[in-house]
Amino acid sequence: MSISDITSISNVETSSGLLAEAVGGIATIVLAVLALSGISQQYLLPIATIVFGAALLIEGTSMATNFIHVLSADTGEAAQVGINGVSAVLLGGVTGIILGVLALVGIAPGALASAAIIVFGSALVLSSSAAASLNSIKLRAFGGGLAGPLGSIGASSAGAQVLAGVAVIVLGILALAGTGGAAAGAATAAGGSTHTVLDLVALMVSGAAILITGNGMNNAVLSAFTVPTRGMFQR
Repeated sequence: MSISDITSISNVETSSGLLAEAVGGIATIVLAVLALSGISQQYLLPIATIVFGAALLIEGTSMATNFIHVLSADTGEAAQVGINGVSAVLLGGVTGIILGVLALVGIAPGALASAAIIVFGSALVLSSSAAASLNSIKLRAFGGGLAGPLGSIGASSAGAQVLAGVAVIVLGILALAGTGGAAAGAATAAGGSTHTVLDLVALMVSGAAILITGNGMNNAVLSAFTVPTRGMFQR
């Protein structure tokens, strides 16, 4: 497969991947905000968990597809590390969906939602290496003289994803332990349990993370710089 063929495939996937991740991220944030306002928290929390699990599954599928397409251009160690990282995203998405469904039907909803939050945070942290590897491969293939500046953007995106993942893990652990600070106590007095508030905040962070640092957004940034000079990379 030539570089121009890979570029064409990547451009077609950019809009669909970005749209799916954006819908999943925004839907998660909206559901979490509605639940924080006191609207059916017992239902919206597991539903938001399922939605983000689906968004994470889409993210993993998008990354796996990109890796398959660029492996013909790069079969080095970075590609192998990235492929191994994608499995964590897919597993995290599937696990989150299962735990969300179980919580929705009333099986230990608080504990399972918090467990799903921890899984999501772990998936975000583990997938950062895969995202960095994928960005590196795509920049070597399509970046040309822009590989340096775009590489800095990709590294910043991966770093932000790690920070978001760590924050989500911490919030999930606090929720699972049933602890919280003064802000959580005030929210509890307003009508929401401490662990629920922490879980919802963690879901908001997760939704924002996949919206801003997801593979679809990275593809969109790369396409914005490389599409105008696509002829330079054709062989």
